[in-house]
Amino acid sequence: MKNTILTAHLFLLFSFILCSVSTIQAQELKTGYWTGQLKIQQSHHIRFAFEVDEQQNITLHNGEERIKMNRLKFENDSIKVYFSSFPNYLIFQVDTLKRPKLNGYFVNPDRVHHKRIAFHARFSDNESSIFQQPPKAQNITGKWQVIFSPNASDEYPAIGKFKQNHNDVTGTFLTETGDYRFLNGVMYKNNLLQLTCFDGAHVFLFTAQLENDTLKGKFFSGNHRKTDWIGVRNKNFQLKNPYSITYMINKNFSFRFPKPDGEEYHFPNKETQGKVVIVQILGTWCPNCLDETNYYKKLYKKYNDKGLKIIGVAYEDPKTFKEQADRVKRYIHTQKIDYTILVGGKASKETSAKDFDMLNDITSFPTSIFINRQGEVVKIHTGFNGPGTGEIYTEYKKETDQLIQRLLNE
Repeated sequence: MKNTILTAHLFLLFSFILCSVSTIQAQELKTGYWTGQLKIQQSHHIRFAFEVDEQQNITLHNGEERIKMNRLKFENDSIKVYFSSFPNYLIFQVDTLKRPKLNGYFVNPDRVHHKRIAFHARFSDNESSIFQQPPKAQNITGKWQVIFSPNASDEYPAIGKFKQNHNDVTGTFLTETGDYRFLNGVMYKNNLLQLTCFDGAHVFLFTAQLENDTLKGKFFSGNHRKTDWIGVRNKNFQLKNPYSITYMINKNFSFRFPKPDGEEYHFPNKETQGKVVIVQILGTWCPNCLDETNYYKKLYKKYNDKGLKIIGVAYEDPKTFKEQADRVKRYIHTQKIDYTILVGGKASKETSAKDFDMLNDITSFPTSIFINRQGEVVKIHTGFNGPGTGEIYTEYKKETDQLIQRLLNE
């Protein structure tokens, strides 16, 4: 009996020591550069780089974009770190044997299926390329006319804009509902293209084989979606004008939604009377909406005292109003937003289209409605092409700035 009790005590002591060691190890991420990897759809991988500073802050490198994550949290022998702009997080354990490694998952808690993606990382000595550097391959720099899901019922057009330096490729795809943000990758010596995006919300992998002047490939989105795509060089190809997709079918533009604190907000109202107004239909889960929000914050700061109002209506993944409101509150706080954002309800284009039934349809988050001082809708912009599109983003900001100035002066 004594031997049994002694053995049990020793086992508990040994387990405590192991847990303590694991916890200590979990709190010590090696400072410097790491190479991360997400395993999707069984056999495909998305590689990305991130940096850990001396204060244990993690900065994700997504092509030209730098994404600062929230502070580390410790759960038993694991580390959890949230993305600052989304409810998603990385959770992992630290393996310090030989070269430091991390093993765990990228988690999107809003997904019913495929909410976890296997995550691994290893420590790097410097900020080297995350892709192998093969001998020089054919250059794909330029503009490409692209079709996703060709010959299928859900076929849709896009523009591929790529820039190739030696074998490193950067760029994005523009669609009629927005862009695929910052993509980066490599063109291998056998003319095999690989582009990736991991920004805390998107988990994208694009592959393609260049055959003569045609790219034929596949698009993988996380663990839940795969489709074909094809592209040909065409510097003259254009998508639909984003101002032509959504339009008014009823002159009465009005709505009412609750604020995050539950107070009901009606539009129009005395506060907006005689003002220029932008109504932004968005979701806090949407990276393109975040790009637009970052631009609108600057626009609001520049023109608010001259008569500009911006009102956001956010459609969120959670089912209850409290959870939706909490998401909006967190978004307002973390993004330091000064303009009003209301709670629209469950994230759904169909739901938002019913709420805004004076419009023909809402095909994209975000969608923005521009209203003059007389309360008339003058323009409706579908989607958003953000900083990953380069000069297209720059030109859009210029045009929108001019539009706001004109409406304020009328």
